[in-house]
Amino acid sequence: MRKRNKLIKTLRRWWEAARSSKTVIILSGMAILALLMAIIMLQQRDIGAKEAGLQIEKLADNVRNYYKVRPDYWGLSTTEVVKHQLYPKDMAVNGGKLLGYFANPVEIGMDGYGAAVMPTLRSFIIAYNDLSKAQCVALASDRFHANFWLGVKEISIINNNDEQTFGWQTGRHSLPIDKKAASTYCRNGSNLWFRIE
Repeated sequence: MRKRNKLIKTLRRWWEAARSSKTVIILSGMAILALLMAIIMLQQRDIGAKEAGLQIEKLADNVRNYYKVRPDYWGLSTTEVVKHQLYPKDMAVNGGKLLGYFANPVEIGMDGYGAAVMPTLRSFIIAYNDLSKAQCVALASDRFHANFWLGVKEISIINNNDEQTFGWQTGRHSLPIDKKAASTYCRNGSNLWFRIE
């Protein structure tokens, strides 16, 4: 019993000394800071970019399958995609407008505004418009499936009058886009245009 009491007294003295110690305060502060950083990183990582990326892949596949018996994508536009229901089931249509995973406008056609593809053009654009910076970065740097990359010609990040195009044969901006490059060029209100062959 005496040994136990002595041990308890020793532990209390040690605890009192440690409690006032600067080391414990610093370590506690670092642990709290690390926990906060982990929570922030987890929240930023899960914004739905994977789901939006899957929508883009499925939309591209549906359009390619619909047009595969034709020599080109003549007439393809957002209106045609909505009319023939070529969009994935998890995409929404509101007043004839196609909406993506982030409830952002999605356009398909010759450009990012949904203009109809002209004869002999063998590529089309899927545009995810009006993205936040976080959405743009996550989606631009998403690791799409290999089959999707086979059909991607280029990806452009567009902000007002600034357009940065990433392609397979460009030296400065090459595909796939990494997070650093995406965060350099993405802004709130960014548009991502995927040129698909």
